[in-house]
Amino acid sequence: MDRRKKRSRNMLGQALLELVREKKFEQITIQDITDRADLNRATFYLHYSSKEELLADSLEAYFDELVQQIGTKTMNKPIWENPEADELVFAHVAEHADLYRVLLGEDGLGYVINRVIDYIAQFSELQLRAGLGTAELQAPIEIMARHVAGSLYAIITWWLMNDMPYTPRQMAEMSTRLCVTGTVPMPQE
Repeated sequence: MDRRKKRSRNMLGQALLELVREKKFEQITIQDITDRADLNRATFYLHYSSKEELLADSLEAYFDELVQQIGTKTMNKPIWENPEADELVFAHVAEHADLYRVLLGEDGLGYVINRVIDYIAQFSELQLRAGLGTAELQAPIEIMARHVAGSLYAIITWWLMNDMPYTPRQMAEMSTRLCVTGTVPMPQE
């Protein structure tokens, strides 16, 4: 993608993310976005067909940075055994809490929510395929990846809506423990 296209997309994305913090998503118009970005409507439609597509694209840029951080800081250790990776996720959410509260709250956006879960599931599936090899699986990898993604989404949403009562590290440890051992303790023999 050439620099002008990338610049326009970044400006549109930044404008939308600012607006989402100020008013409900459904009240934001394409004109609001282009006015804030100081671009014309034709530029918007050159890049996107809807504000939902723009929002999902903008969030994926955030996620790409986070995934890169996870890979760098955790030496690519499998995410399901890795509280450091989960801690980076919770720290990222805490850093952008106002945005995530809007997106994941009661007035959240189904389209965007599904894109968020899909993104996490795709990353989880890659990790599971690389890390599990020929191990006997409890379920197909695609199902396990969706389980990890849905669980992380649900826990993050609860954490945000309850004013983050635990630190990112505490959340990461609980999330990892639930992923590795499940919710029911195994009986001791």
